[in-house]
Formats: sequence, structure tokens, C-alpha cells
Amino acid sequence: MVSRTAAYVAMYRALETLEPKPVIRDPYAIRFLPRELAMAVRASRVAPVRKLLLRYADHRAPGARTSAIARTAAIDELVYQLVFSGLCRQVVLLGAGFDARAHRLPELAGVPVFEVDRRETQASKRAHVPASKVTYVEVDFLRDDAFAKLEAAGWKRDQASLIIWEGVTNYLTEAAVLRVLSEVGRCAAGTRIVFTYIHRGVLDGSHAFVGGEQIRANVAKLGEPWTFGLEPSAVGDFVARAGLVLRRDHGADEYRREWLGKTSPGYAFYRLAVAERTDHDAIHQCDECESSYVAATSRMSALCPECSHILYGYPNCEHAFVDGRCTKCGWNGARSAYIRRLLER
Repeated sequence: MVSRTAAYVAMYRALETLEPKPVIRDPYAIRFLPRELAMAVRASRVAPVRKLLLRYADHRAPGARTSAIARTAAIDELVYQLVFSGLCRQVVLLGAGFDARAHRLPELAGVPVFEVDRRETQASKRAHVPASKVTYVEVDFLRDDAFAKLEAAGWKRDQASLIIWEGVTNYLTEAAVLRVLSEVGRCAAGTRIVFTYIHRGVLDGSHAFVGGEQIRANVAKLGEPWTFGLEPSAVGDFVARAGLVLRRDHGADEYRREWLGKTSPGYAFYRLAVAERTDHDAIHQCDECESSYVAATSRMSALCPECSHILYGYPNCEHAFVDGRCTKCGWNGARSAYIRRLLER
């Protein structure tokens, strides 16, 4: 059975593509939709109809559409940056669903792309996209060794990869998520995984979110209940257990503000994180505080992440920046406060 939630995400992308100034363009998305959703998108070519459908979609699943669009744009930008800079030599889409990046992003034309998903979803998808160099790898995440199957299909573990894991972890177990991250931790230095996860509070009720209970009930009715989440404050330690360094962790409000210029009610519990496999043997000593740190975790060659952040504004907690100010240390572009502290030593 093809994932119903994957179809709704494709519908959101198809609707965004119809906008006069879309944040993303996905001409393939409409091809993946069941008949009734495809008809709704075609009717939405008329602006007033589209406005009504967007309003209804946002009422049914508060924040889901805007979150899906903004995080797609954020991941697209990461693909562009890594491929353009030569830091990424191959791309893996774990739980690819109806992700059409291999076909719609010209930056991937010269990069090997591997799509990993269930047989049923891949069969439905391949019927609607052009034949291409994409390598399809059939996997059941709860039973199969996805990375062994990837290697058998030609993926090279010793080459830096970008691994995209969008909209999957919340359907797995903690053990399954950690197993995948640990495999990434065994890849070549420079390999990055960008993944989504949901705030654990929406599962255990410890944190109230607008629309959280409603959307959780919706996915359960679709037969695709959420089973796993993380506390944002624990994500750095969680990925470190797999040998990775957390590079970024943004909530939906943050990446919506970045890409849509505004936030919207709902889905604030849905988050986007980037973790990297670094060269764990490269240990440096900070010139300022004399602490030891993994060289690849800092933006400066002679300072640890914290000192480079406080002294020069190189972020080591990007998720904490709001309107140019770090909500952790208060840095906003001026070094005077830190210099005063130095003089007071």
C-alpha cells in the first residue's frame, strides 16, 4: 500500500508549484496523487479555488502544508550548497517516498542518486517519472539492513554522501533510528545526514502544541501512527551516540520564517536536523580556553566552537539564532560584552 501521508506531502508541493512565486517547484508531484487529490490540484489552477483548498488543508492539518514546503526548500538549499562546493559526491534518499529531487534539481544531474524505500511506493513512483540514472533500492527499515543493500547497489561508503531522511523517523522505533544514524557514523568523513523528527512532547503529552493532538489523530486514522520522537535538547547527545556531530536543528517556526517569511499556527513540533560524520582523529586545542575539541566541529582553525561563536559569531548553535541574536549567549554581532568579560578576569 502506498503511503497516504506521502501523497498529502506531494499534494502540498504540487499546490505550491501553482503559486505565482513558488518557494519550490515540483512539476512531478501531481503525477503521484490519487485521482481525487489530483483533481483538486487541477481545479486549483484557478486562484480562488486554490485559496479555498489551501484554507481547508490548513484547517484539517494545522501547519503541515507550510512546514512541508519550507523544509523541502531548506533541504534543496543544502543539496545545492554541498553539491556546488564539491563536498557531496553521492546522494541517498532514505524513505524517498514521492521525493522528486533527482529529477527536478539540475544540480543532481552529475551526482549518483540512490533512492531507498518500500517496493510498493517505488513501483508507484517509477510509473510517473522519467527513466534516469537513479538507483532504486528496495528496503523495509524495520527488517532490512538498508546500508548493506545500498552497498550492493553500488553506493560507496568511503565517499562523502548527503543522506536525506525526510518524514521517516517518526514512524520507526528508537533502536531503528539509532541503527541508521550509527551506519552514517561509519561512513566517510564529511558525510552528512539531514533528517526530520518530531518533538517527543507531542507523543507523551508533556508539551502542548497547536494542532498536535489533531494531526496525531489524523495520521493514526490513516494507519500510519507516529511512534518515535526526541527532545530537542537531547538531539546532540543522541546523534553523538552514533558518532555524529549535530550541525543544525531547526523547528518548523524557524525554517518557515526563513523560507516563507512568516510562521503559521501548528506543526511547531516538526523539526529538521543536520548531523555530520567528522574526522574523529583530528583533535585540536583551543588557543583561547585551551579545551580540546574535534577540529571539524569548529568554523575556525584555532578556536573551539564556543569561543569562535562568542568571539566572532561563527554559530555553534544555529538553531538558537532568532532575528540575528543567539538566544543562548546573546551574541548579536558585537564583541564588546565578551571583551569586557576578558578585562574583568
